[in-house]
Amino acid sequence: MARVLEFNGFSPDDKVVELHTHSNMSDGLESPEKLIRRAKRAGIRVISLTDHDTVAGLPRAGAEAERLGMKLVPGIEFTCIHDDRSVHILGHLIQPEAPRLVSQIKTHESARVRRMGEIIDRLNHRGLPLDKKDFFTTYANSPSITRGQLGAYMFNKGFARTREEVFEKYIGENAPCYVKLDILSPFDALELIHDAGGVSTLAHPMLSGCDDLIPPMAEAGLTGIEVEHPSQDEDARHHYRKMAEELGLLCMGGSDCHGVPHKQNRLGQFSQPMSLLLALSKRAKTRRAGI
Repeated sequence: MARVLEFNGFSPDDKVVELHTHSNMSDGLESPEKLIRRAKRAGIRVISLTDHDTVAGLPRAGAEAERLGMKLVPGIEFTCIHDDRSVHILGHLIQPEAPRLVSQIKTHESARVRRMGEIIDRLNHRGLPLDKKDFFTTYANSPSITRGQLGAYMFNKGFARTREEVFEKYIGENAPCYVKLDILSPFDALELIHDAGGVSTLAHPMLSGCDDLIPPMAEAGLTGIEVEHPSQDEDARHHYRKMAEELGLLCMGGSDCHGVPHKQNRLGQFSQPMSLLLALSKRAKTRRAGI
């Protein structure tokens, strides 16, 4: 995969960039190829696949994007823990083969399997007869096993009326069967992303409730804050836009698409201008040059 992407043939104002998506390599519902095809139909021309704690889908997504005349921005979304809060850090323009990144991904994969086994044990103890072997067989082709897959599995097996109900009643952060993935701090994630040649963004900050972390993360090299996100209303966007401007961070955005029928088709609703991607690319090149 190319280490330096060129974005010729676009106007800076063209809103054709999608920077936050997921495939079934983590907790998305669609293959990397199907995600890319849907993005093309939605008018997107540059897309980043940012699966949770894995880069397994990037080669397939990149091949399909090239076939369709699109550009793929290599990405990842690291799941982090700080003071028992879940904090997600996006990495863009990474080099997926970077040794430290590859090593950490393997550690995450093993930790996620152990964690999911513990969650299913807790569900069993509460009288929910989930078949652990069947669950892991169902998602054997997903290298990053998340609560999203478990939510979908429980919904499909009739344990809840919606995936959202699964989280609310059983596996959400305040629910009785939740097990935290205590593996990586946000600052560790920043270092890993930067070591892999990429730039870092705090994803959906309102969901994490971690405003106090933003200034020290900015000091540690954070590049942007995800201002535009489905979970954030206009008041929240104004708040994070102001924080970004005060700290010299880029105002990022993305759909966080997990596929249809997950809630709704978000692709194309949170597209960003090429000018943002050019600014992101410039900061990545500056970081790589050690300036």
